[in-house]
Amino acid sequence: MSSKQGIPPRSENYSEWYNELVVRAGMAEHSSVAGCMVIKPHGYALWENMQRALDDMFKATGHVNAYFPMFVPKSFLAKEAEHVEGFAKECAVVTH
Repeated sequence: MSSKQGIPPRSENYSEWYNELVVRAGMAEHSSVAGCMVIKPHGYALWENMQRALDDMFKATGHVNAYFPMFVPKSFLAKEAEHVEGFAKECAVVTH
């Protein structure tokens, strides 16, 4: 990290830069679940505004929205591991 504020340069690691900005802006915080973040009220309000604007643009051009499942059966991940070399079946598991 070469920045005075300890934020990595965007050109070196976009993902780390973006996540650090979101956290420092108070829009989200890291969760105890690896790879997950808790979206705070201001961050969620921003997301809702962006979603609303994009939804209007999509519908104006005749497109429709789709929503994909957040929960994927473990058997699907196992099947993917058979097809993709180096695929890691790492995920949070919901047991109940």
